[in-house]
Amino acid sequence: MAQQPQKCTSTASMQQTAGNSSQTRRSSFDRFLQRPQPMSKYSSPQVPNSAWTGENFLLGAGMVVFQPETLQVVVLYETKKKYWFLPKGRKDVGESLEQAALREAYEESGYRVEFLPLYTETRAPGPPSNPQAPYGLNCEPVYISTAAYSARIRGNRIAPAGEYLTFWYVGQIPEDAVREEGTGMPDEVNYEAHLMDVKDAVKHLFPDEALVVRYSWELFCWTHRRLEKERLQEERKQQSAPAAPESESPSPSDPAPAAEPAT
Repeated sequence: MAQQPQKCTSTASMQQTAGNSSQTRRSSFDRFLQRPQPMSKYSSPQVPNSAWTGENFLLGAGMVVFQPETLQVVVLYETKKKYWFLPKGRKDVGESLEQAALREAYEESGYRVEFLPLYTETRAPGPPSNPQAPYGLNCEPVYISTAAYSARIRGNRIAPAGEYLTFWYVGQIPEDAVREEGTGMPDEVNYEAHLMDVKDAVKHLFPDEALVVRYSWELFCWTHRRLEKERLQEERKQQSAPAAPESESPSPSDPAPAAEPAT
């Protein structure tokens, strides 16, 4: 049976087909970008691009404070209003977010807290002197939460509404940490600090702060596993390395090494 001659496709037709294919792919990608973009399981959906002046936002810092030896977390309790929360607050003028996080943790909990280096998923770049810094242990903020606040009357003027952005860090206290009394501000005298298991803390906290604790705990456990793996790898490496030859000690009769010439 004779073969049918192959149909020729003109170059113009091929270019048109390729162009249509490219346009189809571009349209598909545009439609993909218009959908809600995938975020991590601990994050809420993306928010529209926004811009606020200084009178419409507040910057704050909070801390999830672990006691690594007991695997517990510090949670605060307001005895008068009867609710549980994490230490946090607004940063002062001229104060960095890191300084604010440590100060708020101390004032509200009574514990002297230090940052806890963790392996994180930070998107912050490393400095030129250490470009691999994001992939090592670091103390970058692990979470950001926002809360809208309403306009309010202050004196003889109306303070406008705005957004309160809180940057969350992870801190630690030692097993023998002693809580100090009277460290809070006048409106914080009803605060109590409690150490409790993470699962209990999550039950007591409001959902938004419970999520911060859950994510911080996941990073804590991930860091622990990685450090343990690195420790075992280092042990195996040392065990498999050939023993170094013992250096012979010079006998008293051996001549002393010549002194290097002064420069």
